[in-house]
Amino acid sequence: MKKLNRAFNTAVDGMEAVESFKANPGRYTCILMDINMPRLDGLKATQQIRLHERDTGAAHACPIFALTGLASAETQREAFESGIGLFLTKPVKLKELSEILRTRGLI
Repeated sequence: MKKLNRAFNTAVDGMEAVESFKANPGRYTCILMDINMPRLDGLKATQQIRLHERDTGAAHACPIFALTGLASAETQREAFESGIGLFLTKPVKLKELSEILRTRGLI
């Protein structure tokens, strides 16, 4: 996001990502979620974010994209079931990510 000259926040783990999302309603235009994180993995973090959105009446307001080194069909299925909207396998090229964000009106 820095190379795209976009404002961003980072979280060291899934729990911090969920807490930041809940503490800053409407702040995030999208989330780039790693699947493997300490304390709370990206799938569970996404589930908690989606639950929070539903509970607050903002169902799926924030696009969540998985960025992960895990490419199995099972991991992809679990990601989509958790509420992730797009599954990207690392390494993701900046040009590709930029185009994805642009076509979705996020940059």
